[in-house]
Amino acid sequence: MTELPSGEIGKFVALGGGFQSHLDEKERTYRWPDLWVVPDEAVIDGGEPIEIPDRVDDVKPGSELTAVIGEDIYEADKAEAWDAIKGFTISNDVTASGDWPGWSDPDHGMVTGVGYKLLPTFSPILNEYVEKGDEADYDDLAVEVHVDGEPTVSGSTAQMTFTIPEMVSFASNVCKLHENDVVALGDPGNPTNFLDDADSVTCEIEGIGKLTNPVERV
Repeated sequence: MTELPSGEIGKFVALGGGFQSHLDEKERTYRWPDLWVVPDEAVIDGGEPIEIPDRVDDVKPGSELTAVIGEDIYEADKAEAWDAIKGFTISNDVTASGDWPGWSDPDHGMVTGVGYKLLPTFSPILNEYVEKGDEADYDDLAVEVHVDGEPTVSGSTAQMTFTIPEMVSFASNVCKLHENDVVALGDPGNPTNFLDDADSVTCEIEGIGKLTNPVERV
């Protein structure tokens, strides 16, 4: 494992729609992933508290395999994108899914909108990464979330809609990627527990590690 403190991360690029199970949950079809850039104040290390404002509810966790970039790329093809990854870590795509302050378009298929993911402390990331192996090593890794010790998400990277090189290539065609930028690759969705009244949440990905954060209401 190699250290990756949140303060050393450059851009935190997040991709939505990476798992077919999550798309089935929302009854959506994707030609390519959704993309947004996470603000610095949302990014925290493992062990730091996720702070949930009183005004939001139905707060969901999301365990995400996250690529750590090792070299500058822009408009990369799939092979170049894969070569540019130096390792993988875990992030938690915390999302307030309740009706606050109300959707910009209630009939739009995107249930929450990106803004509900960008609140301060809502993007914890493990402060270390595992060096990249062969691409096939990531074809069927267990992806789990436990809330207060209770199983909440159980999935696999076998459910991914796009390949890892496709997603990182796509991200690089939207924005330039540099060393220590990270690209979160989506989550299986379908959590059975919210974080609203939780004390802690643990995201785990087979062969990558565990990310645990306390949860606080503020």
